[in-house]
Parts: sequence; C-alpha cells; structure tokens
Amino acid sequence: MKLLKSFLWGLLVSQTVGVAVDANDLEYWDFDVRQNRVEIVTEEGVRPKASMIAKPTRLIIDLPGVNLGKPSISQDKISGYVKEVRVGQFDPYTTRIVVELGEEYSMRPWEVKVRSLANNRWYVQLSDFQPHSVYSLPAEEAPVAIIVPLPKPGGPSYGSRGRYTVVIDPGHGGRDPGAIGLGGLQEKRVVLSISAEVAKILRQRGFNVVMTRSGDSFVSLSGRVQKAENSNANVFVSIHANAVGGNKTQVNGMETFYFSSGYRLALSIHRNIVRGVTIARNRGVKQARFYVLRKTSMPAALVEVGFVTGSVDNRNLNSASYRQKMAEAIADGITEYLR
Repeated sequence: MKLLKSFLWGLLVSQTVGVAVDANDLEYWDFDVRQNRVEIVTEEGVRPKASMIAKPTRLIIDLPGVNLGKPSISQDKISGYVKEVRVGQFDPYTTRIVVELGEEYSMRPWEVKVRSLANNRWYVQLSDFQPHSVYSLPAEEAPVAIIVPLPKPGGPSYGSRGRYTVVIDPGHGGRDPGAIGLGGLQEKRVVLSISAEVAKILRQRGFNVVMTRSGDSFVSLSGRVQKAENSNANVFVSIHANAVGGNKTQVNGMETFYFSSGYRLALSIHRNIVRGVTIARNRGVKQARFYVLRKTSMPAALVEVGFVTGSVDNRNLNSASYRQKMAEAIADGITEYLR
C-alpha cells in the first residue's frame, strides 16, 4: 500500500505542495509553487479535461476514470496569487483538481498549457496572473475549455519502478574534453566514470537506463536531447564537472541545476549528495537555462560534481572511491524522486 505523503512537506521544504495517495489510479499529484504548475501521475493512461470558470477564478482539471479513494484534500494560502488548491472525488468516475486564484487575479485560458510527458503523466502550466483590470473571464457560468493534446504514446511509464526510463547524460566527450583541471584532469573522463556507475546502480535496482554516451565519443547537445525524447524518458540527468580560470584553486564545491519541471528532481539529487558525500562546499540548487534542461520535455537536472580546477575537488574527483560515492548519491536521489 502506498503511503500518504505529507501535504505540507513540499511547501515547507521544497516550496511545492503535493500528495501521494493509496488509491488504485491516482499515483501522485503536486502543485509546484515555484513553477505555478500542477503535476499529475496516474496508474493507468488518462487524458485530463481542463477548463476555467469565473467568480472566483478557478482552474479545473478533471481526471476521467480516476478514483481518488481518499477524502477531499485542500490547502489554502498557497501564494499571493493562488488562494487554494484542492483535490476530491467529483463523481464516482472522476477525480477533480481545482486551483483557485486569489480574488484579485485571473488568467487567460488560452495561455494555460496542458502537456503530456507519458500517457499517465501530465502537467498543467498556469499562465501569467492578471489583475481583473487587465483581464477577466467571461461572467457566464459555463466553464471556458482549455485545449488538451493527445497523450504521449506508449504504456504507463510510472506504474512500477521497472517501467521507469532514466537518461544519464555524461557531459562532453570525444573531441570535446570539457573543462581541464589541475594535473590535466579532464571533465569528460570524470563524468563518464561517475555516469557509468550511476547507470549500473540504477539498472541493478530495476530501472531502464539510457546513456547519451557510453564511451569517449562526441554527442551534440541536440543529439542528447533527441536521445532522451526518443527513449520516452521519465527523467533526464546530466552530469558535469566545473572549472574556474585565474588559478583560483580555492574555488570548490558542487551544485545542481534545473530549469522548469526538474526542481524536485534536482533537489532530491542534491540532498542525497550532501547527505552521502563529504563535499568541499554546498553551492546549492539553482535555476539555469542550459540547453539540455530547456529542451527536454521530461523533468531534468544537471549536476556539477565539483571543480576540476579546485584543489580539494580535484583531489576528490581523482579518487575512484569518491567518484563511487558520488555515483551512489546521485542514483539514490533519482530513486527517491521516482519512488
């Protein structure tokens, strides 16, 4: 039986609010406060229905054929723009998620985006919040429909751990060595070593793992993204090593990046590294516009495991045992996110 996750944990710790339920069909739902989006994972394939209605302004997301199996859950005072998010059993055959805006705000329905990451995994991206003096929904009671695309083809990707597909992306390679650090330490070799071990651990745990490169070969950024898309991946994790010029060997530390939907993934990986590896410095979880993060449709994170130019990080990254611990922590973070 699945355990009920704390609804407030994400709000207090990761600035998201969400819940996993022990029903037959709804695996997980989450309102990401940072990104202002609803994420939905169901046990079987589903095509949501979405609409907006005025007075008060509400985004309504119906999940046909999905049984919640729990009493209605609500959380209020989410942000200055969102008054309440609630989920409940609308009728015996439909679970409904409602995002109610603050009384001063509205959204343009045609700017709300519904996207399928797999036929059982969706997200609904809220549009920019507008004061009613700029835009208001029509006053009539009939909801305004929002376009929902066909689900991404393929079987359920989140039904069990063995069905998850994880793309591991060792940075650089071939003619592109990446950063070159003290003693000639090459980024491409460090990250391939760590990435290969991450892939090995995840495969031992029953995950399907795809690597964008498994040897010392060059792969373009677009090629890496395309491989992830063709794999119908659930998550994408790129592994890199950092560098800084000017002989600043005192600059050390690891950091993790995300762009949009990868925040919880990045947080989970980063937290496990900090917990399981003795790092020189915790440089935090940050948002960035790296190509592979912006262009992948699934949750994506990029880990900078340390500075090859840093005196402490260089020594650590030269150590096979340290790289092994780093790989284990990254694999643990991915596993925790997908659990």
